[in-house]
Parts: sequence; C-alpha cells; structure tokens
Amino acid sequence: MKKTCQTCLKKHQCWVNNFDRTYNVLHDTMQSIEDHDVSQLNLNVGKLKNFCIKQDQMVDQMRYELSFYQANKRLKQQVKESRKFVSEQLNGVSEVMNNFAKEILKERQEHDWQEEEVKRLIQQLNLSLDRLELYSIDQGNVDMEMTLHFNEYHGEGEKLIAPMLSELFGESIVVESEDPVDARSGYRTFNFASIKRYQLDTGVAHAAKNGNFLSGDSYVMLELGKSRYAVAISDGMGNGERAYLESSETLKLLKQILQSGINERVAIQSINSILSLRTSDEIYATLDLAIIDLQEPRANFLKIGASISYIIRSGSVYPVEGSNVPIGILDEFDVEPVNESLKDGDILVMVSDGVLETTRLEENREVWLKRKLKELETENPQEIADIILEEVVRSNHNQILDDMTVLVTRIEKSKPKWASFAYPKSV
Repeated sequence: MKKTCQTCLKKHQCWVNNFDRTYNVLHDTMQSIEDHDVSQLNLNVGKLKNFCIKQDQMVDQMRYELSFYQANKRLKQQVKESRKFVSEQLNGVSEVMNNFAKEILKERQEHDWQEEEVKRLIQQLNLSLDRLELYSIDQGNVDMEMTLHFNEYHGEGEKLIAPMLSELFGESIVVESEDPVDARSGYRTFNFASIKRYQLDTGVAHAAKNGNFLSGDSYVMLELGKSRYAVAISDGMGNGERAYLESSETLKLLKQILQSGINERVAIQSINSILSLRTSDEIYATLDLAIIDLQEPRANFLKIGASISYIIRSGSVYPVEGSNVPIGILDEFDVEPVNESLKDGDILVMVSDGVLETTRLEENREVWLKRKLKELETENPQEIADIILEEVVRSNHNQILDDMTVLVTRIEKSKPKWASFAYPKSV
C-alpha cells in the first residue's frame, strides 16, 4: 500500500470508505500468488480491477515483496541450521579435546616400577636396551616403545620380548610395529601393545548396473584407533557418475570426521548438515555404517536409508534393520543406532539395495537372501561376497539390474603368533 496507493487519488475511497473490501481482495490476491494458483489469481485480479486503477503495479509490487519475504525466510532458516551444525561440531570437538586431555594426564603418570622390571627382564635376555617409553599400562591397553641394538637380529621382538611382556603384564602383548623392518643389525625400534581380543577378516564384491565401469555404490573399511573398526556402504541416488560422486563424497566426509575422533552419531548428523546446506547441487545418498568394537565385541549399526543387513551365527541368520531416510534429504533428523553384541565366528553381511532388486515381482527378496545365507558352506568372507553377488546375477537371468555391493566381515578371537611362557624371577 505504501509504495502503490500512497500517491493515488482513490486512496481515501479504497482504504477509508471500503477498507474491508480492499483488504480482503488484496489478501486473496497475494495468497494466490504465493500458492502459484493462476486461475485464482486471474479471478482476484478481476475483482481488483473493479475498484483499483493501479492493479498491474499493485500485483507487481506484491510479487516483489513476496519474493523478498521468502528469500529472507530461507536465509533465516539457513542461519538457524548453520548455528545448529556449528553447535554439533563444537560438541564433537569438545569431546575429542576432553579425551585428548585424559590421554595426556595418563601419559604423565609415573611407571617407575614397571620400567625397572622391563629393563631387568631385557637384561636377563642379554639384549642391549637403548631407550624405553611406557605410554600406558592399563589392562587391555598396554602401549610401550623401546629401542634396542642388535648385532644380528633373529626375530627376538616376537619370539622373546613379546612373550616376556605378556608374562609380566598378565595379558597377550604383541609387536604392533618395528622399524627398520629389513635391517639385520643396528638399532631397532619396537612398539608393543595389547593384542586386540578380536580381529576381523573382510571381503567385498561389487558390480555396476548393466556391467558399466562406474558404480553408484561406494564402500570403506577403516581402522579407528587401536580397538575400533568401521565398515560402510553408501549408495548414491540413481546410477553412473552422478551417483558415484554422491556416494563417494558421503564416505569421504565420513572418513575424515571419524578419523578426527568425533562420535559416529555426531559425524552422521554433521554430514547430513553439510550436504543438506548445498542449495545449488543437492546430494542424496544412503549410508550403511557399522562400528565394531574389537575388545567387547559388539557392533553399533547406523542405517540411513540403507538396506537390511544380516548376522550369520552358528547356522542361523539374524536381520539388522534401520528406518532413517537418506542423507541430505531432510534438514535435520535423529539418528537411531542399533546395538548388537557379537560372538566369536559371527559373520556380518551388508548389502546395497541393488542386491535386493529382482525381475520376479512375486518374490520376497529379503527372504530369498536370508535363505541363501543359511545355505552357505563357507565361512571365508571373500568367498561369501562372491557367491552372493553371483547368485543375485544368476537369479535375474544374468542381468545386473542396479549397482550392487556385498560387504562381508567375519569376527574371530585373536591368536598371538607366539605363546607366552614364564621367565625365572630373580631372588
């Protein structure tokens, strides 16, 4: 009104004598513009013409004000989402820094008695110790580094020192790394650590739709610290290069955030916030993530629009399901993790939705896959992945209907390379 009616000769007649009529017609006109209802807009403009001599200017001004209002509303929403995203990131960083501070305090603790005992036992082995650092002696998390000098090295690290440390600390200690690896003489630095109670063996098989070179599925297998492992599949919407970019970008962000030490739940919310804030190039992708704790053992599943997974245990098959929509579609959502305890010999099978595609519409593909998993006669993860992929293609008359990925992980108890044995204690 200010920009259109203020200088009009009929202002008094419209806004004083017939206020209700003018207000209602203008309100209905703006509503039809906002709803993109052309027929209703033409009807309201016709009513406007009956008393307004500047109807075209009025409608143009309405369009401008409405677009400005909507742009301002979108900007406020983006600012709100950005603040929430920054808040989540700061909480995650705060958690990382808190854990880091705890580690620093642990490293400051004195381990004088243990150091002296290790030095004494090394001396009993007639080895020349140059340097010894004990970073942690907590049960299940022993971490130490030592440098020794050898005239001729014959695997004493694994054969003698690791069993000796296992006897001293009452748990299995292994050589995690040694440098240099090939030199037979001179100084050699060892890193000794608690053996992971469980270890993983993995296998993967994948194929692109119609046998194409580029698949819209991506996968990652990632070690997180000393006792956690992540396996994930991401399926980009559609097929080809665009879908590949969607899924690979999602896993790239996931890898970077998880490796920083941020909790996986915060990591997924952060990825969703990053992708949903992209206004010019939307990215939608599913994410099937399992974080496996190798000390417990247990698995934390986070399924974002992903297909059902299965745990094979002693000939039985147990499904693992989730219900969240794909990443990037909603501005915000709550991630609902599924926690499962694992046992020695358990096999985790994760698949992308292409594995469940079928030409037989009457067939329940999830039941079919569960039956195939029960019929398996091997426990080798790579063989399982290859068999499932081959069975899927064969069941669809040798057609690859969609991008397909099968990721198989087997968990088993760790077995140290050398058994520990007792050393005589000095009197």
